[in-house]
Amino acid sequence: MKTINYRKPESTPLQVAAEPAVLYLTKHQAATFAIEDFNTLSEKLPFTQAEWAAILHISDRTLQRYLKEQKPFEGLYAEHLYQLENMAVLGIQVFGNEVNLIEWLRSEKVVLDETIGFSTLHSFWGVKLICNELGRIEYGVYI
Repeated sequence: MKTINYRKPESTPLQVAAEPAVLYLTKHQAATFAIEDFNTLSEKLPFTQAEWAAILHISDRTLQRYLKEQKPFEGLYAEHLYQLENMAVLGIQVFGNEVNLIEWLRSEKVVLDETIGFSTLHSFWGVKLICNELGRIEYGVYI
């Protein structure tokens, strides 16, 4: 009769992620998103203040107050901003510069019979869809 070996492998030289790692937070302090980081992100993704407010689901006036008081974003706002930051890094890597990325984000695309446009950035799921599409473009897998 065969015996089953329950020992784990000693170590593996390669670590392969089962899912795109860009969608996960890499910073240790994910509870807040500093205003300096927001300013850097808004240079990568030069949206208007009204567009940023719509993406974060806050009023334009509230966003102005955050910026004026240098108050860091917290909770879901911080998580959404980290996700957008990771998407921006991936998008710039795929398209080469911010201008091409912004042009692509503003155009409407049909992916798997679903229209993806600028308004897709308003949700966590939408940013994930955009990251998935950026991954397809990067690896030449067109659907």
